[in-house]
Amino acid sequence: MRRPLWLGLGLILLSNAVTLGGVWYNRSGEPLAQLQFSERELRRSYGWLRGGADDSVRLQLVWRHPHNVYDEAWLDDAKLIQLGFDPEHLERGASRPVWLVLELNGPAYHEHLDKARVRLSEAEAALALRPDEERLLQQRDQLRLELKREKEEASRLLVVDVGLDAEVLRRQWPDRRQHLLLPARLTPYVRGALPGYYARIDLDNDFISIPLPYRELLRDWRQPSGMLVDVSFGQRYEPWVTGVTQ
Repeated sequence: MRRPLWLGLGLILLSNAVTLGGVWYNRSGEPLAQLQFSERELRRSYGWLRGGADDSVRLQLVWRHPHNVYDEAWLDDAKLIQLGFDPEHLERGASRPVWLVLELNGPAYHEHLDKARVRLSEAEAALALRPDEERLLQQRDQLRLELKREKEEASRLLVVDVGLDAEVLRRQWPDRRQHLLLPARLTPYVRGALPGYYARIDLDNDFISIPLPYRELLRDWRQPSGMLVDVSFGQRYEPWVTGVTQ
């Protein structure tokens, strides 16, 4: 009876040691990226609802495609080939590991914002010519709401590139306080006869660990909060909170 007990305890201790060793390695040396996120780029993970366990106290990244993923294709044949897919024989559900580049509050986001302004300007011009047309009025009002959301609520963390070599991508996107590289899995697909390719992207890990000094502060976090959260990404690309500004 004693031997199985000791074996079980040994396995638990070994598992904890491996976990702690992984955490130590991830947070050793200089972080691979350090970004400051607002409430627009973070949300509380479902684990908060369970309570109790330390690993349930987490935040999750909120990121977006630069285009509406359901309306605009963003991969072409050349990019698909670069990622190791055969456009001529694209199997349903085919996927592969990739590196994703996310940009925080950079040119991609501001281009997205400018497009929303242009759409609203065009709608206002059309309404000025036909002020009694209900459809144009509703369109103008909807675009006003979309612009407001884009300016004040939507995540500013956008996909700007994807590739197979993290070192090559880092040289192309060197700003470690604006550009974030993360491992992911990409699944391309086509939509009927529409040109180009769409893709589903699943990050390997978009949950952010919260060390003990910040847990109580962030546990009652509500949106809008006005908080800014400093997040570092370590040697294993696993993120953790390093500071909170209220």
